[in-house]
Amino acid sequence: MTALKVGIIGLGGIARSHCDAIAHLDQVEVVAVADLFEEKRREYMDKYHIPRGYSTHHELLADADVDAVAVVLGHQLHHQLTIDACRAGKHVLVEKPMAINLEQCDAMVAAAAENNVKLMVGLSQHFYSTSLKAKEILDSGRLGPVITAVSYMSKNWNFAGRRPQYRSRFHGGGMWLTNGVHVVDRLTWVMASQAASVSASIGTRAHYQASDDSATAFIRYKNGLAGTAVAVGFADGAPNFECQVICANGSLRFSQHGEKYVKVGQGDTWEDVPFEDAPTEMYHEWKSFAEAIALNIEPPTHGQYGRHIMEILFAAEASSLTRREVKIGRRPHWQTQTSGSPVTTQHGWI
Repeated sequence: MTALKVGIIGLGGIARSHCDAIAHLDQVEVVAVADLFEEKRREYMDKYHIPRGYSTHHELLADADVDAVAVVLGHQLHHQLTIDACRAGKHVLVEKPMAINLEQCDAMVAAAAENNVKLMVGLSQHFYSTSLKAKEILDSGRLGPVITAVSYMSKNWNFAGRRPQYRSRFHGGGMWLTNGVHVVDRLTWVMASQAASVSASIGTRAHYQASDDSATAFIRYKNGLAGTAVAVGFADGAPNFECQVICANGSLRFSQHGEKYVKVGQGDTWEDVPFEDAPTEMYHEWKSFAEAIALNIEPPTHGQYGRHIMEILFAAEASSLTRREVKIGRRPHWQTQTSGSPVTTQHGWI
């Protein structure tokens, strides 16, 4: 398999995690970076032995040696950069959240389809070793059908270290879009269904800022089940990143951060389940993206899936503003694939 040659657009802190993951994959290499600041470009080029650096994403997209790009800039920039990359014929892995409104998500999905490139949303918690083991257990049938689940992310919001755009909902900031996207993705994946409606309470309760810092959402799914997503960025406390799944014949708890574990509860006892930990947290994410391109199959967290997760997030916001349950979609129906792509058997689909 020919190596996938990648360009990284935006060299903030999360770009390190992408470069570290790629460094562990034999068939993927970073060949170019783009950032406004020369010192930042030089830092990455020196550390990761990257041959080329550009001051704009337009220059990087003109590099014929680049097969795919990672868009890892601010939330408000995801939409246009993704469309530019698709039109340049590059496959795209765009960081979460996919975009800051549904119209942007639709335009991104359309751009990928029109230019015959892969679009994958970087929902990283989908690919953690703990998450993959938990899904493997659920898929095995060992615990029986799922009854309900609760997905948590409560942590220090680190207000002082947040850049202004991440404190502004106008620019796609706040705890709900920044981290609630992980909670909703993880919940939706383990519930094994598309969402039908949301009832939520979202607010700014721990900080003075122009975006939310806490959210609780009750999500009804099309398979008749319901689950709860909790995302809180407190000023002080102790973190909780756990997902709890209650099934007919047992229960499941897993977490990647804080404490790292996968536990199964049966016979009134919780037991730790061993799992093979990846060398970096984004290892499986990049491995899956590269395989989707090489085999011409649908990426696990493809554009339509990413859009659905955003649709749930936006519906939760609407519910909180109106204090009513909000239905997802203009009419009751199942979302269906439009790409016509083959799929892998190694991933759970909704």
